[in-house]
Amino acid sequence: MRYAPVMALMALLLATTAFAGQNPEVTLPLHGKTSTFEPCTGYLPVDCRANQPTVNLPAGAAAIFLFVMNYNSVAGVQTAFQPDPTWVFAFGLWDCQVGQLNAVTPAPPFGPTAGSITTAFNCIQGPALGVIGRMMFANAGAGCISQVQSTYPFGIHVLDCAQGIDQIPDSQAARLGKVCIGTGGVAACDPLVAVEPATWGSIKAQYN
Repeated sequence: MRYAPVMALMALLLATTAFAGQNPEVTLPLHGKTSTFEPCTGYLPVDCRANQPTVNLPAGAAAIFLFVMNYNSVAGVQTAFQPDPTWVFAFGLWDCQVGQLNAVTPAPPFGPTAGSITTAFNCIQGPALGVIGRMMFANAGAGCISQVQSTYPFGIHVLDCAQGIDQIPDSQAARLGKVCIGTGGVAACDPLVAVEPATWGSIKAQYN
């Protein structure tokens, strides 16, 4: 497995074609914690099931964790961050998985390019919540930190362990975590469930 992260990282950056991956329902939750520093385990006991992420914080110092959830196998993650202008970035650490390598990491002024994280690591298998890394903010005064489409190839996506790619489009923003000061945060722990036509038919029948 020594070279697996390098291969995954190359695929994230250099691939010109893509095939569907093993993670069609993958989500990228965020978790916020009032803190100036947190280790990789600092999010515990959050598991996106019995213990949900904290997505609404008071103003002040904040640690923001990025997770992967609702996946089968993952070897790389790419997304981008856009915090409110009042958020004062201190530093980020992207070292929570075995063999983790980073091509780009988020930094001011953030947004689709400077705010991107492109990282690869040894294959992890679902369904347990996977922690990817965290960012420390000296102060978060108002608004939210959201995920936005990266300008790097394939935008927001995960790479599975066979180098298949599953993208998360803007139309499915509920699959992307968001942490806010006060209210408005999104956990993104649950996959989106499409309502099949037959299901819609049965729902409508109840009101006829």
